[in-house]
Amino acid sequence: MKLNSNSIRNQEFSKKLLGFNTEEVKTFLDRIAEEVDVLLRENEELKSKTKELNEQIESYKEIENNLQQTLLKAQESSSKSIESTRKQTQVMLMEAEIKANQIIENAKEQARKLNEAILTLQEEKNLIIAKLEAIISTQVRMINPEYSFDSTKTIEENLQNVDFLKIDIDKIVESLDNE
Repeated sequence: MKLNSNSIRNQEFSKKLLGFNTEEVKTFLDRIAEEVDVLLRENEELKSKTKELNEQIESYKEIENNLQQTLLKAQESSSKSIESTRKQTQVMLMEAEIKANQIIENAKEQARKLNEAILTLQEEKNLIIAKLEAIISTQVRMINPEYSFDSTKTIEENLQNVDFLKIDIDKIVESLDNE
């Protein structure tokens, strides 16, 4: 039989001669019943509080589990992001190297073309100077048939002793050099 305050209060005892004082027994049983009521209420409160705490613990465990999963996902995401960034960096470096090589190749090609153009211009300059020398030589011979050019000398050297021509050959050659 389970004890509760009512079962204690209603408990009946058999009577014997020279037995206990029934009033004292009843009073004592009432006090015990009240104590049992207090203990049972406390027990219910503790059970309720234990249930609440267990529910909170379960809630905290669920939160902890979610946080762990979130942390793992964040770590995975971070790792993937870092790896992605590394790959992008490598691709960018490769693209930069390719562009740098293209720029270098273009610069080399332009330098080669400029060298060719310079050589062509120098050849054209030399050709123009030779034509001018021939024209001047022809013109000088037309003016003074006795005068002849020395082919081993430059125009300037040939014309230094020609007084009848007041031409500043240095200026002419200098202007051709500057062009």
